Amino acid sequence: MEELVRAIALKHGKEGITIYAPASENEISSFERKVGFILPLDFGKFYSVCNGFECAEDIFRMIPLEEVRSDDYGKSWFSFAEYMIFSDCWKMKKKENDDYEIADGSLDEVLGSSLHEFLEKFLQGNVFDKDGLYDWQNVVRKK
Repeated sequence: MEELVRAIALKHGKEGITIYAPASENEISSFERKVGFILPLDFGKFYSVCNGFECAEDIFRMIPLEEVRSDDYGKSWFSFAEYMIFSDCWKMKKKENDDYEIADGSLDEVLGSSLHEFLEKFLQGNVFDKDGLYDWQNVVRKK
């Protein structure tokens, strides 16, 4: 996860990127109490590496834990990424067996089940470019 965040920072360094300081164990635990479930391992790892980031490219953000608003989480999900000031977002949805899914903002389309894969798609093609997040969503839609 550290290497992936470093690669994203390097790619977006010229356009502008802010990587937030890691969330403390206390901040992660507090967030888990707020949403009512334990974060999946890769989300916990991500937030222990950095508490989100924002970059100028498409005004994309991995939302810091303390900025997840009450209308951005539910009993088994929360919004973790957004672009263009909440024009659209992506959500983590916990499944009953403690697995999870990454879905579009409406929770209608499941894109995958790996934060690492989500971040790799962003690294490859940002939000709109080839092999980026929306391209990934369009591939899933066609299946």
